[in-house]
Amino acid sequence: MLTSTNSLISGSGTAGSYFSNISNDSSKTETPHISKDLSRGQIRRQLQMQFASQSFGLTSDEQQQVGSYFSQINNIYGVNDSAMRAGQEKKFGELKSQLDDLYGLSGEPKKLTDEEKTKLDDIQTKLDELYDILPTKDPQGADRNRAESLKWELRKLYYPEGKVLTSAEKKMETSIQAELKELFGIEGPKTLTSEEQVTADDLRKQMDEILGTTKKELTDEEKIKADGIIKEMEEIAGKLVTHGLSNIEKTLYFRFDERADELNKLSKERPLTEKEQEELKKTNTNINTLLDKAAKIQEQQDAQAKQVHSQMNGFFSQMGYKGGGSLLSTRV
Repeated sequence: MLTSTNSLISGSGTAGSYFSNISNDSSKTETPHISKDLSRGQIRRQLQMQFASQSFGLTSDEQQQVGSYFSQINNIYGVNDSAMRAGQEKKFGELKSQLDDLYGLSGEPKKLTDEEKTKLDDIQTKLDELYDILPTKDPQGADRNRAESLKWELRKLYYPEGKVLTSAEKKMETSIQAELKELFGIEGPKTLTSEEQVTADDLRKQMDEILGTTKKELTDEEKIKADGIIKEMEEIAGKLVTHGLSNIEKTLYFRFDERADELNKLSKERPLTEKEQEELKKTNTNINTLLDKAAKIQEQQDAQAKQVHSQMNGFFSQMGYKGGGSLLSTRV
């Protein structure tokens, strides 16, 4: 049921990929370099290596101050929980690679000709028309600057490619998308009719053929393996989006998520009864309530950690000033 997982393995060309496409549009702005050392765990490790107290001859009081910064960050996110999240993200990437291997999508991206790029643009425009997500406004001046800033925020949010967004990040994504829709005058995305869905599927198939990303037909044995991988990916994604909740709340989330999946699958086989429809509605409400709570917790943690990092920056900048140089790069 997790949209972050499903969108990740379903390919491009959907309404959900539209804002990702916008964020990666470099036609008007150069894509700045994004360091691969931006995760919280990596930032801590990098800082610890950069500012090992012995390397700079810090006094015992200064060493204690540095230690207190790291302790504060560990207390905010939880030492064990942070390590667990890093392991989950790594495992998710490994599973994604296994799934790509099964479908024959693990090779190097195809280098497109100018003609193929033009065809892809035409197909994407047709998909945008289907979903009613074509821009109707061309923002200028301050609005243009704001739009470019929002696109950059999306680039950072989606980095590295294929990452699973936390609840707080999903909330931020929704907010950015809403503002971009207003700036560009975008009405959709709309729900497609059955006929429109057939057209959309055909257009996506054409895109895959051009990009060389057509999935191979799986054997029965491979389908079972793929289902197992996807299930494991969804479980990991669920753990990431529920970060910050208690163990009981996480257990409840997975129960609600599993039941919602069952009812959604059943709805494809036959119309749901009124009782089942009401149950699905309540189940989705419970899921959203838990994810909203997780998002608030994650936002609070990130805000607290940002304050600590700011204090740490100030401390090392001051140390650099005393020593005639800067010890802390602004590009961690």
